[in-house]
Amino acid sequence: MMVSRETEVVLVVSPRYANDVAMSVEAAGMLPRVERQPAQALAQCETGAVRVAVVDARGAVEQGLAIARLLGPEIGRHQGGLLVLLSRSDVGGASLAEAAGATNVLVSPFNNTAFGNALRLTASSVEQRGEEADALRDALTGLASAAQLQEWMIAQQASTPGLVVLTLGVGRIAAINAAYGRSVADEALRSVATRLAGIVGDRFATPGQRRLLARLAAAEFAVAVSGEVGVREMDLLARQLVSAFATPFRTGEREIHLTARIGIAWRDPQKPETVDVLIRQSSAALAAARAAEPGAIIMFQPETQGDTLLRMADLVTDLHQAIESDDIALLFQPILNLETGRIAGVEALVRWNHRAFGVLDAETLLETAATAELAIKLGRHIRARAMREVMSWTPALSALRLAVNITAADLADPGFADALRAGLATSALPPHRLTLEVTEGAFIENIADAAEVLEGIRKSGIHIVLDDFGTGFSSLAWMARLPIDGIKLDRSFTKALGGTERERIVVETVVALARRLGLSVIAEGVEEPFQLAAAIAAGCDGVQGYEIAVPLPSRRLVEFCEGWVVGAVGG
Repeated sequence: MMVSRETEVVLVVSPRYANDVAMSVEAAGMLPRVERQPAQALAQCETGAVRVAVVDARGAVEQGLAIARLLGPEIGRHQGGLLVLLSRSDVGGASLAEAAGATNVLVSPFNNTAFGNALRLTASSVEQRGEEADALRDALTGLASAAQLQEWMIAQQASTPGLVVLTLGVGRIAAINAAYGRSVADEALRSVATRLAGIVGDRFATPGQRRLLARLAAAEFAVAVSGEVGVREMDLLARQLVSAFATPFRTGEREIHLTARIGIAWRDPQKPETVDVLIRQSSAALAAARAAEPGAIIMFQPETQGDTLLRMADLVTDLHQAIESDDIALLFQPILNLETGRIAGVEALVRWNHRAFGVLDAETLLETAATAELAIKLGRHIRARAMREVMSWTPALSALRLAVNITAADLADPGFADALRAGLATSALPPHRLTLEVTEGAFIENIADAAEVLEGIRKSGIHIVLDDFGTGFSSLAWMARLPIDGIKLDRSFTKALGGTERERIVVETVVALARRLGLSVIAEGVEEPFQLAAAIAAGCDGVQGYEIAVPLPSRRLVEFCEGWVVGAVGG
């Protein structure tokens, strides 16, 4: 906490010289508050309002040190500073004062200058201690920071052989950030912290065991456990943590669905690893869990899989290299025009075929990119690459539109529009053949700025489509307010087309409203014949989904489109 030395209120407790000390405090530019009774002084300290206190033990050393011992722990608990004044004759008083919690000790005789310097030094200690404390707390959640976790583990390993760290990765945070903006993602992370704290606290630990919950990075938390730690108990704890994500998290009026994966590493008493190594092993196990299904729990096994798991922790480095070497695969999913019966466009989708771990899903790629602040670079790379590939196809496909996704991070990027125009110029893709798909959440952080960016892009002939329509709470308003050319119904809406009559009426009403506003409507996630029929009946302009075709690599996409029979379904 920053100390304002000009207005700092200083508590003064002096059995004999209270008025003199108060005058010296004023001479130092601070405001004295004199308390003559120790009980009253303690009450002031307990409020946490006392940041600097002076206990004058001159001429009454035993009484003064008793007061210091009374106040010291409470001042220290609130990260305050304590200056103790002693006489030269108080032999051993300095060490006793420090033992009582004194930040500084000043021995008489001294003048106001020396007193002022000592008082300011004490105040500076408060400021420094506050800054150090801030460094040990995570600003967003209030949990321990990575630095405090490391300090805590170092202290614990010196007193107990048992030490375990569970690193938990929160899934879909990057997607939430892209869809709804950073403020919603941050609120979701705070909710995660609160829910995890309700599971992890020391009060739930077994006797002789201690626990600490910390936030390590954007979407990573860690639980360190010391003392008696059994495999079965830690597995149960991990399962409890994962189960906490079964219920959606609320942020305002939204229900946010998140997932969790956990990596666990144990300290071997026979071959005690350093804390740094233990944390890295746990992160490596988490990296392996990220490549598995949501809810996966993986324990680091150095004898059988240590090297492999540690390599997975290098996914960020690998992603950097994959972008540089153009090693990320693009797939294209056809979009069928229901009026003409022809394939009218494709959406570019991403897959990463990692050399060691096979195909990693889009969520893993997105989370890795967000963790490494690579999201903007990845997006630019994918869009430019997709434009080039589309322009390499046969002339028979020269009318196909290309749809690519953009995020809140893209819209906040000052170079976004210029990079987009550069990609069009390099590939020679006509602007009218490019569609940008953006979720409503990308507008939430700053609707005016985001709308201005998209309106400028739209004027060049690029189409803007509101993606995942139906997942938010204000989508109907967005249709009228945003500079868009169409909407893409979320798969939940598409599923509702085959639901109850009431559900169908809702979707059909939305489609009719969009059409009256001059917007095109595409139904996404069409996977069954009845959904296709329902989309046609509802008046949708186009459909996309497995009923038409799965996402295809470039060559197979060309073959699929060239072999498409107008009016056919499937291929």
